[in-house]
Parts: sequence; structure tokens; C-alpha cells
Amino acid sequence: METVWKNLKGFLYALILFILLTLLISVLVKFTPAPEGWALYYMIGVLCISCLFLGLYVGNYIKKKGFVYGALYSIIFLLILSAIYMLAFNNGIEMGMGLIKYLIPILFGSVGGMIGVNLRN
Repeated sequence: METVWKNLKGFLYALILFILLTLLISVLVKFTPAPEGWALYYMIGVLCISCLFLGLYVGNYIKKKGFVYGALYSIIFLLILSAIYMLAFNNGIEMGMGLIKYLIPILFGSVGGMIGVNLRN
């Protein structure tokens, strides 16, 4: 039961970080001359940071195969966010080459998992 709780806690922390960073980016776009057309790139950056944190957390907890677990948990996190998006906006995610942009956050999650495995307590 402790493993399930730790996993859910990691996803919850990553989701909270994602929401806070999204709010920060929206405030920056609103009150600074940052171009609004770059919103997709801002969100990919926020996803990268959230997946990196999730990979760090999971890799530090599991202590083995950080690259694989970081990528797996990042994929699950992206699927959860996609499900929330589809439920909130009643709109689907289009399949195709547009999904390539999600490989970058998965790679960041993998790197975070590798770093997390090698962290000392």
C-alpha cells in the first residue's frame, strides 16, 4: 500500500507543479510583452519541468531503472493530463505527427529518473 501511496503522491506533486507553472506562464504572458503565439512552446516547457520532477521523485523512490521508470511515469502523467483536457473541453487530442512534441517531456522524465536513481539520501 505504501508503494501505491508514493506513486500517487508523485503524480499529485507533478500535477500541482504543472498547475502552478501554467498559472505563472499565463500571468507572464498577460503582463509582459512575451508573445502569446508561443503558448505551445511555453506549455511544452512546463510539461518538461513537471516530467523532470516526476522522474526525479520516482527514480529516487524506486532506485533502479530510472530511465525506464521516468519515461513510463511521464507517459502516464501525459495521459492523465490528456484525459483531464478531454473531459474539461469536450475535445479530443488529434493523432498523428503532432504527438511528436510529447517526446521531449518524456525524455526529460527519463533524464529525471536517471538523476533520481543516482541521488543520495
